[in-house]
Amino acid sequence: MNIITKLPGPLLVFLGACSLSFGGLIVKSFEGATLWQILFWRSLFFSLTVLTFLIISYRQKTFKAFKDSGLPGLIGGIILSFGFCGYVFAMYNTTVANTNFIISLQILFLAILGYFFFKRKNFCDYFNFNYSCYGRGIINGW
Repeated sequence: MNIITKLPGPLLVFLGACSLSFGGLIVKSFEGATLWQILFWRSLFFSLTVLTFLIISYRQKTFKAFKDSGLPGLIGGIILSFGFCGYVFAMYNTTVANTNFIISLQILFLAILGYFFFKRKNFCDYFNFNYSCYGRGIINGW
């Protein structure tokens, strides 16, 4: 797992944002496909990508990594699949802008929950929370 530790965090955040931003374009570009066809192909290529990453990271210990993840890994995978399906359902049934707006609000909720549950009181958290609220206001036209 040395590959992921050598990549800088901002690069990983950038790659994550790029993959999220193209999700709407990909889902909306399949005009003749049903929702379940889109989910199938997206899930297949996502699984192949994750498997490739795991093989590169763990090499011969890939299957051992699956086994070592145990029940928490299984539960996390099920929750991830529900989130994955919910994302595609939302893109299919509403606009891309609405879906991405709701997804971007999760950062605000995480900051609020972190404040209440973990008693995090950091200046950077307050600054980022206020800056994020300001950005949401610009998007909404407030």
